[in-house]
Amino acid sequence: MTIRTEITSTKNPLVRRVRETAAGENAGEIALDGVRLAWEALASERPIRVCAVSSRLTEVRGGHDLRSRLQARSDEWYECSEAVMARMSSVDAPQGVILIVERAPDELDFVLADRGVTPLVVAASGVRDPGNTGALVRTAEAAGATGFVALRGGADPLRDKAIRGSAGSVLRLPIARDVTTESFVARVRDLGSRLVVATGDGDVAYTDTDFRAPTVLVVGAEAQGIPAQLRDAADACVQIPIAPPVESLNVAVAAGVLLFEARRQRG
Repeated sequence: MTIRTEITSTKNPLVRRVRETAAGENAGEIALDGVRLAWEALASERPIRVCAVSSRLTEVRGGHDLRSRLQARSDEWYECSEAVMARMSSVDAPQGVILIVERAPDELDFVLADRGVTPLVVAASGVRDPGNTGALVRTAEAAGATGFVALRGGADPLRDKAIRGSAGSVLRLPIARDVTTESFVARVRDLGSRLVVATGDGDVAYTDTDFRAPTVLVVGAEAQGIPAQLRDAADACVQIPIAPPVESLNVAVAAGVLLFEARRQRG
């Protein structure tokens, strides 16, 4: 049964719960802010634990339809004032809908495993910008990757800014978070995947690399590069030849080049 409550106070406990969830502090839950992500949540069939709406939702195109669909799917339903919605939202112009949905399991072994498709997993090393992290997840899904690993020290792909940057891909692509380099390398080895590291000074061009076998592709932030521990463990260090004087590519762009080459090879 859906629980319905009206909220007008910005001190209501729901405000804190939403903000903590958006910051990644509530285990098992993620927060989705805005119309597009709400539609993505419905399409994903992820359990919706909380739906908070304001009158602004009905002012957007398709808002009435979205509202009725969310009412039918949500465990808890909250009618909020615009002040409450603004307090809960992390965007400048809230669209009148925020969800808390159930987080999918994020075990590393599941993300790396063969689930009926030859594994192609992207691992982000030292990518601290949440927008870039979200774009990486979106790029990975678009290229047919089977999973995403956020290594410890980088941005959390399930926090608010990264979720928006992914445009909903975090709801569909299996993701492992806060994984140590040591455990990551060990499990890749145990499962028999090739570890391919993208670096500006790699010894082989990406077009000469075989991506048809089970592969884990490691990409890193432009400034920090890839740690020696990962480079030393790699089966191949690949590079994308670029025209001077440009020295590097944005991490999501570089990942896209490499992943779509893998997609091409796999047919």
